[in-house]
Amino acid sequence: MDIQEILNLADRLIFNQTGKHLDDLQQVVLRGVFQGKKYSEIAQECQCTNGHVRDVASELWKTFSETFGEQVNKSNLRTAFDRWQFSIV
Repeated sequence: MDIQEILNLADRLIFNQTGKHLDDLQQVVLRGVFQGKKYSEIAQECQCTNGHVRDVASELWKTFSETFGEQVNKSNLRTAFDRWQFSIV
């Protein structure tokens, strides 16, 4: 999966779960995590605090965890997406 496929899938998942599309910061967080960036690097990129990026990421992980039926976090995000993609094919 490339980053655009991941963002499209994530947007659909978030929309199905919350009724809202990914906002710009959520997209930047996901892109950064998939590129192996630290939260502090992502925060600098979007000119916000490290804590705010962590809060946004935590909400994303929580939503993905509910959707995938497994605990999702920064370190297993890519694997969880891969497993989930193959389970729906």
